Order: sequence, then structure tokens, then C-alpha cells
Amino acid sequence: MYKALVASGIFSRTSPDAVSALSTRLARKRFAPGCIVDAERDAGGRLYVIISGKVKVSYRLPDGSEIILTILGPSEIFGVIRLFDPSAQETSVTTLTDVRAAPIEHDQLRVWMVEHPEISDQLVRLFARWANATTNSLADFAFVDAQARIANRLLFLRKRFGRREGDVVRVVHDLTLEDFSGFVGVAPKMIVATLGDFEERGWIRLEDNSVVIVDGQALASLSRMSFSEVSNA
Repeated sequence: MYKALVASGIFSRTSPDAVSALSTRLARKRFAPGCIVDAERDAGGRLYVIISGKVKVSYRLPDGSEIILTILGPSEIFGVIRLFDPSAQETSVTTLTDVRAAPIEHDQLRVWMVEHPEISDQLVRLFARWANATTNSLADFAFVDAQARIANRLLFLRKRFGRREGDVVRVVHDLTLEDFSGFVGVAPKMIVATLGDFEERGWIRLEDNSVVIVDGQALASLSRMSFSEVSNA
């Protein structure tokens, strides 16, 4: 748990001894796959640091469709929005795998922020980073073509969850086709066709619940070409 707290960024400017002491006051909580974490009554009053596993952060549109804003994994946090706005209900968090997380009560966090003011600064930085990433993600939905969006998301998953195997990078994504559709904002049929095209070009390999990134530069070039077209439009 100590390593997850340090890597989360919240305590990056706090002394290791202090973080170690704080970690002893926290208990691990386990969630099964498919659990909507913030459906729990007490979730609005907690911040979570992921120790292991993956979750998706989603936004439900009025028509019932789902946009997946991001995928979070070990050492990342969720619940920051409700720290600043307890009434916020726009997003939900659902576990993709078995997840172990350390819940931090908001009242407890406020006490720590008084004792260690640098924690407040880090939370603001993390919130700003999250807001910027969310804005960029939504901009992709609006302005970037389908193939480039899929390439962007594959590169995102490679950076976040990739494991190098020789000259390639394996990404165990734990996403269903419907999840990936919501993450990219592209219909499932288009995703299947595009991934098949990428595989034929030799850029990726599809293996069970993994995507093997063979040529990340080709994916990045496709992404850059799309952004260049948008900028020059």
C-alpha cells in the first residue's frame, strides 16, 4: 500500500516516514469485477487509491449511451471530483478486474492536509491534470477521425498498461468490445474492421484479451496526421 500511495502523486512531496505512518491508518478494500464503486452510499465521501486492478471512469449520456473517459490502474486515484463537489453525480467508476484499493475518508484527508499542507497542493495539481486529460479526451470524440481515435487509445493503453516483450509491447486491456467502443466513441463494427486493418498492416497483433503493439510509430503517425488535418481545417 505504501508504494501505491507514494506513486499516486498525492504524497509525492510528503516525507517517506509520514507517508508510511499514514498508510498504517488505511485498510484495503476489495471489489469484484463489474462492481460500480460509487453506487455505494459512502463512496461520495471517500477518495480511493488503486493498489491493484483496473477501473473505468464513465459518463452516461441522456440517451443512455456511455462514454468511457479513462481507464485507471495501480497507484491512480478516483473520487477527486467529489472531494471538490460532493454533489457531483456526472461520472461513475466500474471495476474491470478484481480491484484492491485503499479508501481515504474525506474527513481524514482534510486532517492530513492540515498536518501536511503540501498534500493540498498536490491534490489541486492532480485535479487540474485530470480536467485537462478529460478535455483532451472529449476533444478526440469531437474532432479526430475514427481510425486516429482508435490509434490514440491503443497508444494510451500501451503507455498505461503495456508490458515490453522484446521488440513489441503487450497490452492486457481487460476491455470488452462494448467497453472499447465507449472508450473510443466508435461503433463496435468499425472497431473490429479498423483493428483488423491495423493487424493486416503489421502494426498490431490481436491475441485473446491482449493487443500486441508491433509498430507504435505507425500508430503515432496516424494520430499526428489526423491532428494536423484538424489544425489546418
